[in-house]
Amino acid sequence: MFKKFVLKNPFQLFLTILLPFLVSTVLLLFVQSSLLSRNFENFALKQVYREQLADLQYTSRNVSALEQTARSVSTTAFFDDIITDLLYTDIDSDDSMKYQIKLQSYKNIYPFLQSIYIYNGEQIYAVPRAQFIYDRTTFDDQGIFPILDDIKNHPSHSIVLRKIPNIMSGIATGAVKDMYVYSYLFFDSQVASGKVNEAIILNISEEWLRQSIHSQNDAGGSRIFVTDSTGMLLSTDQAHPLLANLSDKPYIQRINASKVQAGNFRMNVDGVDSFITYTSTDAFDWNLVSITPYHDIVKDVERMKQKTYLFVVLFIVGSILLTFYFSRRLVVPMSLVIQKYNQLEMEKRGESYDRKQQFLRKIMHSKGPLSADELRRQFLKYDISLDPSAAFLIVLFKIDHFSDFCETYSRGDRSLLKFGIVNIVTELMQQKAAHECLELEEDQVMLLLNVDSLDAPSEQLLLVEWMQQIQQHTKQFLRLAVSVTFSEPFETLSQLNFHYLKTLDLSYYRLIYGHESMIFSEFITVRTEDFKSSQEKDDELKEALIRGHFQEAKDALSAMLKDASAYSYSALSSMFIRILLLIRHAIEVLETNHAMKVDFHFNAYLMKLQKMETIEQIMADFSALFDRLAQELEAKKDNKYLKLLDMVNHIVHRELANPALSLDYIADEVDLSPPYLGKLFKKHRLVSVSDFINNVRLAYASQLVATSTDTITDVMEKSGFSSRSHFFTQFKKVYGLTPSQYRMNAKQSGYSDKPNIDFPESF
Repeated sequence: MFKKFVLKNPFQLFLTILLPFLVSTVLLLFVQSSLLSRNFENFALKQVYREQLADLQYTSRNVSALEQTARSVSTTAFFDDIITDLLYTDIDSDDSMKYQIKLQSYKNIYPFLQSIYIYNGEQIYAVPRAQFIYDRTTFDDQGIFPILDDIKNHPSHSIVLRKIPNIMSGIATGAVKDMYVYSYLFFDSQVASGKVNEAIILNISEEWLRQSIHSQNDAGGSRIFVTDSTGMLLSTDQAHPLLANLSDKPYIQRINASKVQAGNFRMNVDGVDSFITYTSTDAFDWNLVSITPYHDIVKDVERMKQKTYLFVVLFIVGSILLTFYFSRRLVVPMSLVIQKYNQLEMEKRGESYDRKQQFLRKIMHSKGPLSADELRRQFLKYDISLDPSAAFLIVLFKIDHFSDFCETYSRGDRSLLKFGIVNIVTELMQQKAAHECLELEEDQVMLLLNVDSLDAPSEQLLLVEWMQQIQQHTKQFLRLAVSVTFSEPFETLSQLNFHYLKTLDLSYYRLIYGHESMIFSEFITVRTEDFKSSQEKDDELKEALIRGHFQEAKDALSAMLKDASAYSYSALSSMFIRILLLIRHAIEVLETNHAMKVDFHFNAYLMKLQKMETIEQIMADFSALFDRLAQELEAKKDNKYLKLLDMVNHIVHRELANPALSLDYIADEVDLSPPYLGKLFKKHRLVSVSDFINNVRLAYASQLVATSTDTITDVMEKSGFSSRSHFFTQFKKVYGLTPSQYRMNAKQSGYSDKPNIDFPESF
């Protein structure tokens, strides 16, 4: 058992020894790489969290510093005597410059301030602005008043992100009409109505916070933005506009619901798997959020994982190659012996098959008596399973569509496919009857088998069923169709040559029965060669071809082939030659009558027909020939008609001024009957001859009217019109104007100043 195992596959033993070690090593590498990948991924997440939290805390400190600075500025301004005057007294317009300079100095000291408003309940003082003093109705920033009138939602020291008019709009190039600011509110008292009476408003530039956040974005590749406690976006974000409501976003809801000041989590954000870090600010109750695509964080880890897997694959491939190398070195003597043994066995089998084929061919071509004892000895020598003393039957398989078969496959492939047919026959007949297969001509395989009786093959239903199975398997596995021809049963091998030649002749009846047919000798014997072609049908075919009635010719040919198919193959072959002679004679007549040349060669066409396998193929080829004749004849007729129409066109233009020009005049000149010429002209020009003459005359007359100084009567005569009323009626019908009106319009448009134009040769 062990010896057979090794001899069956020389590498199997070494592979079996190495396999446990190889599998365990690979598993170890995969487990280790998975654990390392997970650890590296966690490490990368912690590292990113620390970096993002530091960025957010930096921004938080900036926000806190901003809040403290704004609180300090507003408190300082509140206790400033000049600012106090603005809050509680009405100032003289002559002193407004002093107050404006004071406010401007505050703005200049703190560059993050975009503008400053001082509100005293009735008037508002603003810098920078086109004016310094405004009342509630004239101030351009109307959005501040609803905020001042709602102390409940906007208490002192609160901040509001809003859009205000840009004073540089229309002054500086590229300046936007509106801009965003953070309005910091400071006031000391309020009335019972909840409205502010005195307030200091510091408008902080939104750009200041944006630059602080963007510096962190550029460093880490994350999206960092600010939201308030309600989820309103308070800083620019590439995915959402300012003041966008993000409260419906799951990650914002999770951040708002969090009880800790800072944290992180992983969640799908707008369809992207993301890592989210957040922290809350000490000032204004804002949340700072950083979103980074998870892929960007672990891409280095993924790259390392891919390298590890690549290393494992290379390790496996290298191990296998080394395994085969060492196994070959270890068992090379054994493999060489096995290889030589297999080669000798194949050569012996092939040589045995060729010798058997040669012996069977020798028997088939032998015409003398054969000794039964000698045959048994030779059958035993060549391992032939036939019994020389039993009865025999020949089944001849012919490959259908053989010309296509030769075009599709090379000679070597055709030999393999024929060998495949032999294998199918041998496999299906192996347990059914003693038999041998013999490869003959390129399209033939002969099955020689022993039969128990001399009954006709068509009566042996089991035999017919076997052959049908062979046809089906050949079509299924080789995609080849085969026709089957049965010989008569015979008693001795000395009759093999006679019955083979007879069976070969019978196989040509495939022409009548068609592809994939089964041909039995007993059915062919009832056919007779006493066939006489009908002279009437011959004349009908020839006459139809000569007259160009090709559909009638096809019908006549089909009837002739159908009649001949009821007789023997030789009668049908004689019919083909007779049909070709008739076609050749008809083509000669067509060539003479129509001055044409048809590419038809009798001998070449006869050889072509002899290679066709079914009447349907022959009829289709004859139909194609008739269609080609029809096309050539039609082309010849069309050319003749074109010449005739050109001649008519030339006569019309030449005899244009002749009042006698008419269909009869032209027909007489071209030597045709007027009705035939008129019908032919209208068919090809879609207009009658008389209408054509009239149209040409009117076109010529319109040119003369527009470009010449001839009188209308002269124009009429030169154009061939004999009746003035008829000329005027036709001219106005076509051009909508009388000739005089037409000439006047031509002069006004300048057309009459142009040189005369020669009338064209065609219309």
